This record gives sequence, C-alpha cells and structure tokens, in this order.
Amino acid sequence: MVFEKCIEKFSILLRLSALLLTFSLVGCASGNLYSVAKKDIPTLKPDMGRIFVYRSFNPLSLLRPLVFKLDGKNIADTYSATIFYHDVKPGKHTINFTGGHPDFSFNLTMGGAVYIRYSVVPDEVAKGNAIAELVDPKVAINELNNVRLIEKTIRYPDELG
Repeated sequence: MVFEKCIEKFSILLRLSALLLTFSLVGCASGNLYSVAKKDIPTLKPDMGRIFVYRSFNPLSLLRPLVFKLDGKNIADTYSATIFYHDVKPGKHTINFTGGHPDFSFNLTMGGAVYIRYSVVPDEVAKGNAIAELVDPKVAINELNNVRLIEKTIRYPDELG
C-alpha cells in the first residue's frame, strides 16, 4: 500500500515536471517559423547591410541563451532553434566574445547579407562551449527550416555587466 502511494506521488510529480518543462520551452519558441515569417521582414534600406544570426536546434542548449555581441556592443540573445536579423552600415564588423574566445571580423557589403551561426560545442573546441561562424548563405538557408524568427532582445541586460 505504501509503495503504491509512492508510485502515485512520483507519477504526479513526473507529469507536473513534464508540464513545466513544456511551458518553459514554449516560451523560448515564440515567433513564427522562419519559412513563414521571412516574408514579413522589412526591405533592407539601400545604404545598409543585414546580418542574420541563428542557432540550430540543440536539446542541450534549449535554456541557455548566448549573447550576440557586435563591434563591442551587446545586440541580442540567441536561443536554440531561433533566428533574428540586425541591419548595420556596410564595412568591417567584429563579433566579440568573452571568456577567452578569439574575436573574428567580416566585411558586409551595401545591400548584402551574411549568416552567422552560433553553436554549442565541447570545451575542447572552444572555451565557454560556444562558437560563432560565418556560414555560406546556401548552407544557412537549408538549416533554417525549423527555426523561429524572433525579435532581437537581451533578456537579462543587468547580468551582462
């Protein structure tokens, strides 16, 4: 009898945990699928370039945002299975990292677009378990099937220091 009550309590706890996890993941997955939402992205101004920043789905990184930092400024959080865009003046731009990552630079042309993919990797690959890399547009488009277009925001700006 006692064993049955323990099993019943465990079952209730397990269901409640699954429900809470589902709700927390739904909060991270706000926004429409990129394949649907891309038609709503405004036209690029003629004197600007566009940076698309995305992360593919990775269950190990669902609850860990990474900050996209461009030219020394915190721009937005990136989340698993999301994409956002950021319009900037053409020219040389630098992706900045903290925690020992090497910064890297790229050139953005007037009216051009670049795709930057953030990935979670083992410590042996990068300190802090994250890398950002420029991705060929054709490769990026194929990887965007299941990502959601989100507004660019920093969720906890006070924690960035």
